[in-house]
Amino acid sequence: MTSTSDPLTLFYASLLLLLFLSGLFGLIKEFRLWKRARKWRGAATGTVVDIHKDYRYHRLFIKRWYEYPVIAYKAGSQSFRQKYTRRKRELGYYQLGEQYPLIYNEDNPGEFAFGDAFSGFFYYAGQALMLAVTIFSLYYSAHFFMNHYLDTHELLWEEQTWADLERPLAAYQGMEFSNLYNYTLDNLDTRLEEDVEHFRRVEDMVEEQRGGKNYQTYQNRYRASALAAADSLGGTFSGIVGAFFEECGLDGQREAVYRSACAGFLERVCPDAAPGPGLYSLDELLILVNFIHDSGLNPYEYRDDPEESIGLSLAVSYARLDAELALSGGDETVRTAVSDCFPGYVSLYLDQIDLHVLENRKKYGKERYTRLNREAILSVYSYTAARYQGPDSFEAALWDGSVFAWEQMTARMQADPALRGLVRYGAENNPLSEFDAGMGKDAFLSSRERGAYQSPLYDLQNWRDLMEYWED
Repeated sequence: MTSTSDPLTLFYASLLLLLFLSGLFGLIKEFRLWKRARKWRGAATGTVVDIHKDYRYHRLFIKRWYEYPVIAYKAGSQSFRQKYTRRKRELGYYQLGEQYPLIYNEDNPGEFAFGDAFSGFFYYAGQALMLAVTIFSLYYSAHFFMNHYLDTHELLWEEQTWADLERPLAAYQGMEFSNLYNYTLDNLDTRLEEDVEHFRRVEDMVEEQRGGKNYQTYQNRYRASALAAADSLGGTFSGIVGAFFEECGLDGQREAVYRSACAGFLERVCPDAAPGPGLYSLDELLILVNFIHDSGLNPYEYRDDPEESIGLSLAVSYARLDAELALSGGDETVRTAVSDCFPGYVSLYLDQIDLHVLENRKKYGKERYTRLNREAILSVYSYTAARYQGPDSFEAALWDGSVFAWEQMTARMQADPALRGLVRYGAENNPLSEFDAGMGKDAFLSSRERGAYQSPLYDLQNWRDLMEYWED
């Protein structure tokens, strides 16, 4: 099974090949003439006795006229009259009666050239340019032909074929939990599916060799490449998802994730080599990788909003991740692991924000930045997450959690007026500042307004967008 190459690739390759061949022919012809001319000893004076005009097409449809001289000269007792097409010039360059010094072949006096034909800067510069164009044409012609061939063939006997198979998600080699924020993970699932399709194309070509003397060799090599790719992929997911789980308090997850990724990948590309299913599916691991990438656990994350807003957004993050896993077909194993590890993630997340707060305390003073009140954050997170885990829908849990957060924040600000002087409680940084706890649940749930960033209405509309995405 092969892919289809762009027809323009062959067109450009053929065009450049023709350019190369014409250039090569011209260079060989010129070199042979130059080599012979070095032995010419005849000298004469040639006179322009006629001027011939001709044209060639410039830019396909534009005629460009030029002229070349007809030269008369004597070599001993012989007279000659010949066209000199080697010296084409623009119209009007030559004049009848003009004379030019010539050299000619004493053994064959009819073979001549202008005396300066093989000397001077412009001659050698012209030949060098011709050589460069010829080399350029050959290089890019070969490049286009090679690309066409590689686009339409899998070279089973080439080591590179197997090496490419063994590096799934090649663009993300070296990706780990600790440096994940350095990567852009757009369409990670699509990239992995492309790697799976690559395996399947090669597998089809191996099957085309059935009955041939190399069939078993190719089969063994395909299996070895599948195992190597699974090992590579397992290491990648283990270093991200497994490390994340363990950092969040779950033991033994690196090995569990490694085995799950290996098993899931082999099931797709080489079922005969696949062990039993792991704890997690590849689809679940991909969702987790994307969540971890966007989780805020990186040196550039900061939050300048109140504790209650942070607690509410963490509960929303948990609900979104749990819902995505459920909607993708994830079973209770992965959802339980996420539920168990999320409090540990919350702690890591708050550690990251604390770094930002402490840095700003040094710059702007503790009257504008105080350390986070983790108890206030966790109370909102726990209350809202528990509502979501219970019989309530996400929308109802979001409303209850938002009211709880707003009431707690109001009570804390009344008890400690100094909070109003903190940057994170300013209206521009407080997503809860415009929340109307008295609007009622029904009005909230029926609203189509998209509020300020990370406000309850903003989270509500984002949730609806997520549900629409999964429905499609």
